[in-house]
Amino acid sequence: MQYFKKIINHLKNLGLVKLIALIVKKLKYKQMLKAESLEDRFNMIYEDNLWSSEESISGEGSEVAYTENLRHWLIKKIDELDIKKLVDAPCGDFNWMKHVTKEVDIEYLGIDIVQDIIVTNNSLYKNSNISFNVGNLCKDALPTCDLLMVRDCLFHLSFEDINNFLINISNLEYKYLFTTSHIFESSHINLDIISGDFRYIDLFKEPFNFRKADVIDRVDDVPENHSSRLREMVLIKKQNVPTSISNF
Repeated sequence: MQYFKKIINHLKNLGLVKLIALIVKKLKYKQMLKAESLEDRFNMIYEDNLWSSEESISGEGSEVAYTENLRHWLIKKIDELDIKKLVDAPCGDFNWMKHVTKEVDIEYLGIDIVQDIIVTNNSLYKNSNISFNVGNLCKDALPTCDLLMVRDCLFHLSFEDINNFLINISNLEYKYLFTTSHIFESSHINLDIISGDFRYIDLFKEPFNFRKADVIDRVDDVPENHSSRLREMVLIKKQNVPTSISNF
């Protein structure tokens, strides 16, 4: 009975056409989570626009307005930290980052697991300082860099894949990791998921083993007055990045 009432409320709020579209998208999302490989899941996410942004196939978090704080921070800090090479993994569709690279003098390499995105990015944006490669940051060798940016990624990965990511980058020569964490009260518990799904994560709680004392800078990565939980990007030197998570 409650499920039926929920359907009726959705119908009133959305209308029949939008309700059908929502149901279809949820069914595709469930199908995506059943795909065998990480590559297949993220290909399905992009092909079906399962993150539902009209501006960016990489989702709301990659829209220009959403990234205002982050863009200003990067433009300022790339110069202050003497960043000469930035690896952005996953890079997504470059929707917002193209506004940063116009303002700084760096070598930029974007890496993404979705081949079609890389082909499109290279055709639209590649030049002497900007290029894109296909890669899986959980297992593929990444290039030496000053700044490794891993934004809006780890909260889509299982504990096992995050562990593989940490092991993988432990073999990489880089200066700083710049990555996403959510801000919680002390009662939060990090949950495991199937890679491709989503949950909030706090990197400073188990099982991730990051330490707040090791954060050398941070920036709020959510627009003002946004309804979602506050999240931030944290900057940590390589020597302070954990090389594995607990119980792996």
